Amino acid sequence: MGVTWITGNTGAGKTTTANLMRRPGDIVLDGDEMREVWQNLNMTEKDRIENNMRIARLAKMLSDQGLNVIVAVICPYRDLRKAVKKITNCKFIYIEGGKVGKQYPYQHPRLY
Repeated sequence: MGVTWITGNTGAGKTTTANLMRRPGDIVLDGDEMREVWQNLNMTEKDRIENNMRIARLAKMLSDQGLNVIVAVICPYRDLRKAVKKITNCKFIYIEGGKVGKQYPYQHPRLY
């Protein structure tokens, strides 16, 4: 099927949007739930990248099995989104808003 990746900062409404988009049979991979699976990762830039790459590989595997996957994960860095796109060929949905500040890094998508 395919992968839709909802991105935006903490508190922007990614999970709510994913659950509103979900149809019967869809899989939602939520960032908070994924952090429960991989508890060895923190919120450092390196760990954020690793978390997103793990989720991207899982989303691709599920999509390759014929499932529609909706990912609700921050994916805060432009280069990281490029790497995720390369793995999943996902469609990104960016949600504006949420928390801002030094502890909530997010590189706004470039508008073309």
